[in-house]
Order: sequence, then structure tokens, then C-alpha cells
Amino acid sequence: MSAVYLLTKPNCPLCTQALQMLHQLVLEEPVELGVVDISEQDDLQEEYGWLVPVFVKANDDSELRWPFDEKQLLEFIEQ
Repeated sequence: MSAVYLLTKPNCPLCTQALQMLHQLVLEEPVELGVVDISEQDDLQEEYGWLVPVFVKANDDSELRWPFDEKQLLEFIEQ
């Protein structure tokens, strides 16, 4: 099982859209999802404040930054 994190912040409609997109994917294997509120960490807020939503793979820290579509998200999760 792979693990990914969604970097988000409060009142972020794009983050909600990205989460919905993930839930609609048909995956070969389950994915462990962690949600990280960047507004609670100054270093993350500084680095990702204008970039969220961002999916980050736990195993290698690779990132998928907005904008992305379902196909790109599926490829990112399954690679």
C-alpha cells in the first residue's frame, strides 16, 4: 500500500476538488492518505502557500502540484 499526503489549507475549494478527485479514482491498490494543513506550519506555509493543493508521495517526496486532472493524479498515485 502506498502513502500520499495532501497539502491543504483552510477554505481551499481546489483542495476539496483534489480530494474528491482522489476518492473517485479506481485504484489497483488502496492508498493511505494523510492530510496536512500547511497553515499550521510556517515553513510549509512559506513554501506551498500559493501552490496547494499538492499531493506528496511518502516514499520519495515526489509532488503533484495543481493544476492536474484525474488522469494525471491516477498516473502519479500508481507510478
